Amino acid sequence: MTVEDPVCRNMIALEEAAASEACAGWTYFFCSSRCHQVFKSNPRRYRDPGLPPRTRPLTASPDPSSHKT
Repeated sequence: MTVEDPVCRNMIALEEAAASEACAGWTYFFCSSRCHQVFKSNPRRYRDPGLPPRTRPLTASPDPSSHKT
C-alpha cells in the first residue's frame, strides 16, 4: 500500500515510512523525519479531510457507498 506524505506530497510505501503521527483522529505517514517535523510545527496546515482516500489514515474505513461500480 502506498500513502502520500502530507507535507511534500511524495508517494511512499507504507512500510517505508520514516515516521507517523496521529492527529485529530487520523494517522499521517512521512517520507522523512524532516517532513514529520514540519508537520508537527503546524499540523493544521497539512490536515485536509478532503484529500483522496489514499492519503487518509488506515484507521478510517472508506464509505463503500461512495465507490462507483
